[in-house]
Amino acid sequence: MRATHINVAQAESGSWLVSRGTRRLPVRAFRLKAHAMAFGRALAFNRHVEMIVHDLDGRSTRHQRASLTYPTSLD
Repeated sequence: MRATHINVAQAESGSWLVSRGTRRLPVRAFRLKAHAMAFGRALAFNRHVEMIVHDLDGRSTRHQRASLTYPTSLD
């Protein structure tokens, strides 16, 4: 079954986990949130799914695939 989204959330240990789908199968762990978000963004873009970032205060932010693109050139 194909995952419909990528999750980025902090684990109890303090590390940031990137997981896929509603079952939250772990893909990779990072020390910094920025690194987890960058990896999650690339993974979601590559798999054509959206990314959901779960913050420490319980809020979650959904990023559509179209917003995960990167610039092709720096002007």
